[in-house]
Amino acid sequence: MTDPIEQAFERIRAEAMRRNGSVPDLNKNDAFRRPPAPKGGVEKRKKGRASGLDGRQKRYVRGVESLGSVLNKEIQRRGWGKDIAGGWVTSNWEELVGAKIAQHTRVEMIKDKKLFITCDSTAWATNLRMMQRQILQVIAEKVGPNIITELRIFGPQAPSWRKGPLHVKGRGPRDTYG
Repeated sequence: MTDPIEQAFERIRAEAMRRNGSVPDLNKNDAFRRPPAPKGGVEKRKKGRASGLDGRQKRYVRGVESLGSVLNKEIQRRGWGKDIAGGWVTSNWEELVGAKIAQHTRVEMIKDKKLFITCDSTAWATNLRMMQRQILQVIAEKVGPNIITELRIFGPQAPSWRKGPLHVKGRGPRDTYG
């Protein structure tokens, strides 16, 4: 029993032999080139549009740029590089500082090369201030120098006791958050 693909090729070869009297040699590079000019002289050109070797209209081939290169040019032209780098820092905060630190901290905003961070306790804010140099080095390695040059680290905010229209002036409770 023969292979169905081989049978199909045999039928194609037989049909080519019936039509042309020969089977094209597909191993040669010039198998699909234009037939040689007639012996009588110069080949006459057909009027109309120029066509390719296969009879179709020739197409203008443009140099195609990749989507990434087009986006990079547009980002540079519009000056979005620092904004995109800042967004990357915000979205990949856990990758930059680690899961444990990211669990207790949150990036609030980036303004004028300063990264504002809020911690859930005063102890975490103190530890983060000690690690500030290492965090800035990691950020500079990942997104480039002079994107973020300073960290502003804040502890938790105490709740406001000034609520309602009939507020009593004074210093408020001092023994709770002292």
